[in-house]
Amino acid sequence: MSRNKIIGSLVAISALWLGSTAYIGSNTEAYLKNYVERTNKIYEQYGFKVSLEAFEKGFFSSKANMNMDFIEPDMREIFSDTFKLPMKMNYNIENGPIFFEKGLGFGSSRIEQNLQASDYVVEEEAFKKMFKNDIMFNSSMVIGFAGNASFTAHSNPIVADIEGDTLTMSPLKMEGDMDMDTFEGKVKMFVDSLVASQGEDSLTIKSLLLDADITKFYANGFYLGDFLFEVDSLSTKGAILPISLENAKVSLGMLIDENKDKSIDMKFNIDADTRNSVLPKEYASLKKVALAYALNGTSLKGLLAFQDFTKRLEAKQQALALKLSSDNGAFDMEALEELEKFQVEAEEEMMLLLAGLLNKDRTNLTVNMNLLDKQDKESSLNMKVAYVGDEVLPTTSKDLMEKFTKDFLELLAVDLNIELNKDYIANLPVELQEKLAPQLQMGTMLGVVKDNNVSYRFDAKYQPKTLMVNGEDRTEMLQMLERGI
Repeated sequence: MSRNKIIGSLVAISALWLGSTAYIGSNTEAYLKNYVERTNKIYEQYGFKVSLEAFEKGFFSSKANMNMDFIEPDMREIFSDTFKLPMKMNYNIENGPIFFEKGLGFGSSRIEQNLQASDYVVEEEAFKKMFKNDIMFNSSMVIGFAGNASFTAHSNPIVADIEGDTLTMSPLKMEGDMDMDTFEGKVKMFVDSLVASQGEDSLTIKSLLLDADITKFYANGFYLGDFLFEVDSLSTKGAILPISLENAKVSLGMLIDENKDKSIDMKFNIDADTRNSVLPKEYASLKKVALAYALNGTSLKGLLAFQDFTKRLEAKQQALALKLSSDNGAFDMEALEELEKFQVEAEEEMMLLLAGLLNKDRTNLTVNMNLLDKQDKESSLNMKVAYVGDEVLPTTSKDLMEKFTKDFLELLAVDLNIELNKDYIANLPVELQEKLAPQLQMGTMLGVVKDNNVSYRFDAKYQPKTLMVNGEDRTEMLQMLERGI
């Protein structure tokens, strides 16, 4: 089981919990059941489901009980060692339009939930010994008259000690709002501080923020939106990381947006400020890194098809994995042959689906990287690779592979710009300067690198069968590339 899948499941179950809490406040049990059915279609890809166990409707207040459980065998096996499954959620609902308990308010309903973490773990007594106080999580959600929901949630401070290894975290806080029908909305999560230590090793985080704004949710789980993960201060000691960080700032962003022509742009950025950190010798002069990359103009239809394919792929892999195992530990050879055949078919289908993402003259990959050293000297790399091939591509994997191999230089346009500031190079470790110097000299002699006294530059523009380097026609260089292909 991959770490990314486990993390994805935990994130998804958190989102599912918020959505479930919102819909509990609806007026009828039938409406709730409709929500459960719709939700399970989305979250089954993460290996779990939600079910409505009981709903008691009253005039002034109501109660609801829901279960969350893992349905994927591997995931269930992993989490059942730690958590009591299914996880039972109880909700108290104050019916509107006017709320009196815990302050005056207005809306369709207000939902309160109080969770105690020890109630959900298998080793309850051992869990309580690890933590100074039980972990409490309280949430409140108000369902508006127009079908919108706003919520707040918070935990108590978390203090743990496991045989000398410690964890101290300030209260986790969440807030947001969402549309009840579309699942679109905003959510923020804050943690003011987190300190973890293990012997001489330690990790300190200050001002952690997760900010998400989902602008559109598709039926198969694909979504559009803007996402930000930011840590204002990150410090490490010992062997937790291969580098020693001190007060470093890290920001990760993602934006997925739809264009008028039904194509999708996906943009990602990573920004890091090393501040007082002690980096390895080869990076010792580095102060800031800004990396942005984007996949633009991809087909929405192709992306949705690829999303469906990944679901089917995962389900089939799980089914075959179960068939491979037997009570005596021997492999089922028939299932093994089926798996090998399926893998070949999946690779062929994936190739066709990836080709289905391409839009002629619209699909492109861009990469922009800026490096700033501690003397504020900057170097940069900017690249754009665009698809300029046929609008209609072959419909078999064999023909598609043949075309991509044979006509490779006819399918792409490339724009590449690299600039190395001489002062930036001068601040690099001597060993790295000595390795870089002969390469730059050779590039200058061949006319590939341009020395403008302040920096070394490399500018290349490629269109099918035409190559310009530093403003000069170097199409003859393509012959070497063609022979290599």
